[in-house]
Formats: sequence, C-alpha cells, structure tokens
Amino acid sequence: DRTRFQLVPGGKIPENLLQLKRGIVSHSMIVFFCEKMDGIDGRMSEWRGEQHRVASQVVVYESVAPKNYHGDATRRFHSYAPHLRDFIKSFNKKKNSILVGGVDVSFPTDESEESIAVYAILEFTFDNNDNNDDVKISTIATDVENRVVYRSHKFFYPSVPYIPSYLAFRENDPLCELISSQIEKQPSLKPDVIMVDGNGQWHERRAGIACFVGVKTGIPTIGVGKTFYSLDGYLSKEHVLSLIRSSVESWYREHVNHESPVEKRRHRRCASGDIGMPRWVLIVDSHPISCTQDEDERLLATQDKSSPTCSKIKHATIQDMLKELHTIARGLAIPMQDDKGETLAYALVGHGGNQSNRDESGTKTPIYVSVGSHISSEDAVSLCALLSYVRIPEPVREADLYGRQVLREKGKK
Repeated sequence: DRTRFQLVPGGKIPENLLQLKRGIVSHSMIVFFCEKMDGIDGRMSEWRGEQHRVASQVVVYESVAPKNYHGDATRRFHSYAPHLRDFIKSFNKKKNSILVGGVDVSFPTDESEESIAVYAILEFTFDNNDNNDDVKISTIATDVENRVVYRSHKFFYPSVPYIPSYLAFRENDPLCELISSQIEKQPSLKPDVIMVDGNGQWHERRAGIACFVGVKTGIPTIGVGKTFYSLDGYLSKEHVLSLIRSSVESWYREHVNHESPVEKRRHRRCASGDIGMPRWVLIVDSHPISCTQDEDERLLATQDKSSPTCSKIKHATIQDMLKELHTIARGLAIPMQDDKGETLAYALVGHGGNQSNRDESGTKTPIYVSVGSHISSEDAVSLCALLSYVRIPEPVREADLYGRQVLREKGKK
C-alpha cells in the first residue's frame, strides 16, 4: 500500500495492483475508476493549490485551560476540560446551552444513483455548577427525535470520484450549501460548532474537508475521522492501534501504582453513581503518535518499565482498563504529530459508553479528532468526548443515521 502509481484511463491494470490491502477489488471496478479519473489529473494540481490556500486561512486557537495532573506523579497524563460555562459563553453569551451541527454524506450502493448530503443541528444543555467538578449534559428533550432542532438534506451527483486526500472537492459544496441555506432561513439556529464527518488538519496538506467547511462558513468546525488516514503512507492503522493500546496500558499502570487514596475514593463514588461523570478528558503528554519514528521506535517509546507489574495489571484486558478509565474520565486522547513534531490531531479512545450505567466502558475503537478551524485542538477533542454517547459524537451520528434513512426510503419508492 506504499506504492505510488499513475492510473492511465483506458490502460490495462497490472494484476498485482488488484490485490489491495482492504480486500480484493475487481478489474472492472478499477477500470471504472480509471474512466472516472479521465480529465481529473490536470485538475489535481489546482486542487492542491486550493488546499494550500485553505490551510493558510485556518484559525487554530490556543488552549487557555490549565493542566491538572490529578495525582499523577509522573506528569505524563493531564486532564483537560475548559470551564464549560465560559466555553459556552465564548459561543453564545445569552444561554446555558450549545447548538452543535453535524454534517455527513451518504452514498447509495448503486453509483448511478444520487448521493445525499445531510445537515443536522442538536441542542445540548449544560448543568454547570461552579462548586462542582462534574457536569451533566442532557438534550432539551428526553426523546431521541425531539433533541434535533434542525435537519435538512440535499441529493446530488458527485462530480468527481473518491480520491484519497481530495474528499473536500467531492463533498464540500453540497454541505456548505445546506449550512448557508439554514443560516439564511433560520439564523436563530446557527450552530456554535459544526462536527464534520472527515478530517480537519490531520491531512497531508493540513486541509481536510472540515477545514474547507470552517474556512468557508466562518463557524468553528471539528473534523471527526471514523477511520485512520495516513499522512505519509508509512504510519499504518495497525501501528496506530498498537500505540493506542500501549498508551492505555501505560495510563492503567500509573493509575494502579500511583493514584492517591483520595482519588481512589472519589473514583469509587463515581463508579457507584453517587456523583456524576467527570467532565474532563485525559490527554497523554508524552509518547505521541508520530510520523517521525519507525514502528519499532514508536512501540519502544510507549513501553514503561519503570513501574512494577502487579497481578492486577498483568491480567487486565483492554476492556478492564477502559472500564476503569470510564469511571474517572470521558476518554483518553493521544496526540498525533506530523513529521515536524506538531500535534495535528488526537486519537480518542475510551469515550462513549452508556453514561447512565457505570458498569459500561467506553469504546476501544478510536476516532481521530482534528481542528477544522476557529477552535483549539484540546477543546475539539474534549467536546467530541462530552457529546459521544456511543463511539461517534451525536451530531455526526444523527446526520449519518438520517442520511441512511432517507436513502432507504427513496429506494422503496
């Protein structure tokens, strides 16, 4: 999968190129892709120029919330949560709630049919007590359907095929049209933040689709990557998952060996349901996922031999570790860096889960959160964790479910 090659429309595809890492792809599918690529090659240079222009206009805010190490003597993990009242007021000074949009594009199984772009807005209220470290997040209504305050969709035919790194040129226009139409017709529902199904700055030219949406609309945007995207073609999904597991194990080792009695009592109260879920996300301060290391260096960097391995640690499964994490944090965020050592995204794991049941653990399958524009990376990953009842943050999940529903209903007609 590291081989770069040029597809020639109408040319014969070498048989060895049909064996792709994600499975067997038929010769006819490759030929179809080549036909779609006809005339695209000359435009890709223009697209790259547009990506550089958008990247130069992205605004990334600095985090102002202090780091809290919560008894971590090694100072390798800190909790992060902006004071939610101030966080909300930075968007809307008149209410104690937040409007969060989610955008997604769904494609039918038959490529000759129309695709659908979806835009949903959810309103979340925050019960934020100045004298309490906990925050309760609930929607305006308890019924799932009623918490959606706005929903719209648009059918369209993609003008270009899916090309890795150029997703914005396939999906950005219909999504931005939906957002612009909503702001024009119902300005009171303009979202404070928009979560985009796709990457933001975690992109080889720092210009994923979330950046395009953020720059064009001027609204704070967050890129939510459901699958791993390799910046350089060498950092693979398997490497990243190994590093994430090592980070979870490293946190668990510190948690078991160094946590203070006061912290343990508080966490037991949280686990029993006596107090609410904490509002913070744990962020790894050391050993980021980096494009500058080879696989062996990355794995060695996360292995901590300084602490003894007790029986509890030795026999714990990843589910056990995440269940323990779920009692003290909304998730664990591991920084992801480019080849220059700059953090462009966070791999978020241990988030979601059934918030009303303390026996549930967060998900072990990560999402990849990056800035689109007009927000800090810490606020972006914190907000994604806070608004995830399952693996995918609710605004993106609602847009995805609604799009699939509309496509199913259209197919029955």
